[in-house]
Amino acid sequence: MTLPAAGWFPDPRDTARLRWWDGHAWGETTRALPRVAPEPALQALAVPSGPAFSVEGPAGPSEGRSWAYGSTDRRFCVFAVLAVLFAVASLVLNPWGACSFLAMVTGIVALVRPGATGAWRVVGQSIGTSALVLAVATGVVVVNTHLHLF
Repeated sequence: MTLPAAGWFPDPRDTARLRWWDGHAWGETTRALPRVAPEPALQALAVPSGPAFSVEGPAGPSEGRSWAYGSTDRRFCVFAVLAVLFAVASLVLNPWGACSFLAMVTGIVALVRPGATGAWRVVGQSIGTSALVLAVATGVVVVNTHLHLF
């Protein structure tokens, strides 16, 4: 077993003193445990923490129209509605594929520039996509009827 090297260690009989250890046994020499002065307390600056945004009304006209700021101004996509109307018309009456063509054009516009805000934007794009699929399907039927491809 290896013993610790010689030096001053806490006295096993008195915790307020240090005793000399010669490397093999405790010596008779003791001294007072040095007192460590407490470090001065640093002054802390209290800064209120919280969200980095204001809970007041919208700051500008562009923010007031955004759905993220709690605005109730939501617009529905007009082109999506027109695409659905043309797609349904292409199912019922589709002479020469004119309704299918109009449904395709308005469906593409509904996808690219929905014109709606917030959740209505996604709904408008979904409706425009559905109308576009229906318009392509009815357009293929019209082309097949006239050109006898399939």
